[in-house]
Amino acid sequence: MFSLNKTLLALGVTLTLAALSAHAADPTAKQPLDQGIESVDKNLEKNSDNKGLKNASERLQTNQDRMGKKRARKDERIEKVENAERAEKEERHEKVERHEKVRPGR
Repeated sequence: MFSLNKTLLALGVTLTLAALSAHAADPTAKQPLDQGIESVDKNLEKNSDNKGLKNASERLQTNQDRMGKKRARKDERIEKVENAERAEKEERHEKVERHEKVRPGR
C-alpha cells in the first residue's frame, strides 16, 4: 500500500512537471500583458491619432519584451545550476580532543 502511494505520487509529480515544461516551451501560450496589448491595439484601431494609446502600446510591448528576456535569463541560470557538476567536499579530519584545564581551588 505504501509503495503504491509513493508510485502514484511520483507519477503525479512527473506529469505535473511535464505539463509545466510543455506549457513553458509553447510559444503560442499566453504571455503576460497580452490582454492589455490586445485591448490597447483595439482602441488604437478606433483612435489612431491618440498619443496616449500609442505610448501605452509601445510601453506594453517594451515591458513584455523585457519580461521575456528576464525569464529567459532566469531559465538559463536554473539550467546552469541543474547541469553543474559539484566538486566533492573533502571529509573533515577528526578534531584533536582537548583536555580541560584544571584550575586549582575550584
